[in-house]
Amino acid sequence: MDPIIKASDVQYCTLQCPDLDVQEQFLIHFGMHTVEKTDEMLLMKGDGTQPFIEKVLKGEKKFISLAFVASSMEDLEKISKTESFSDIEELSTPGGGYVSKGQDLDGFGVEVVYGIKNLEKTAETIPTNEGRTVNRVNQMKRFLKGSYPRILRFAHAGLNAINVQDSFDWYQKHLGLIASDRLFLGDPKDPNTPLQGIFSRLDKGLEPADHHTIFFLSAAMLSEGKPVMNHVSFEMFNIDDVFTGNEMLEAKKDEFNYFQEWGIGRHYQGSQLFDYWRNPFGQTHEHQTDGDMFDNTFPTRDLNVTIDEAGLGEEPGESQWGPAFSNTFGNAENG
Repeated sequence: MDPIIKASDVQYCTLQCPDLDVQEQFLIHFGMHTVEKTDEMLLMKGDGTQPFIEKVLKGEKKFISLAFVASSMEDLEKISKTESFSDIEELSTPGGGYVSKGQDLDGFGVEVVYGIKNLEKTAETIPTNEGRTVNRVNQMKRFLKGSYPRILRFAHAGLNAINVQDSFDWYQKHLGLIASDRLFLGDPKDPNTPLQGIFSRLDKGLEPADHHTIFFLSAAMLSEGKPVMNHVSFEMFNIDDVFTGNEMLEAKKDEFNYFQEWGIGRHYQGSQLFDYWRNPFGQTHEHQTDGDMFDNTFPTRDLNVTIDEAGLGEEPGESQWGPAFSNTFGNAENG
């Protein structure tokens, strides 16, 4: 069955935190800049073109919603006519545009937006020389010691779902997601092997898309059966920004009560260089860069995650290099 629409990107995430001042400070150290702040709402942006990448509402900590970009106003109208989504509203946030709002099977908010005007300028990057591929000549690469990391864009979210397959099916039906990797705790060919997670990407036809835009994980296995945010992820300009971000948060963690959840390492699924940090409320944010890109011809892979892809792993969720899966990753503390 064809999906109702095929989303073309993600735009921003919305979280709820009990103290906007505390979250603002964390996000500044994480690499964001304040766009707008009131007693009830905080908007933060990176150094890319998205006018804001995280929206924070004041209240008990929890994940509120994820915003997807419709390919056209016609698609936004189409999704708004389904029973899962609302009538179209005009956005009053920076960049303007329009939105239709819905909820998925676990009660997570899903926004579909169109017409948000992006910013024109982004931070400048210095080319990287890799191996003998020369991209930088007569130019030195320099980052000032203690620099803030630079965020290119909001990239993806991980969600702990009550039923991983049902959640993926809902998003596939409404927004056209494709399964990149399905993760099993054992032999995928054995019907009794539990499904732990699904990495899912956008269907952009022959245009490459990120390996995953939503990672669905089992709430039963990770968060005591509660559907909670696993993490929100932000793509950095390059590897230097992941490491400068790590250095910044390490320097601030004792004073501001930050906690490194997992990193730095390189994933197998998606191949990203990653570094995960919790804010003082326990909500996990990821710095990542250099991920895989697939078009819609790349097949879904069914993987046994109790071993690594070379069959050499000693514990689930090992990295290509770097630390293995944290034993608190994605737990109910994310809210």
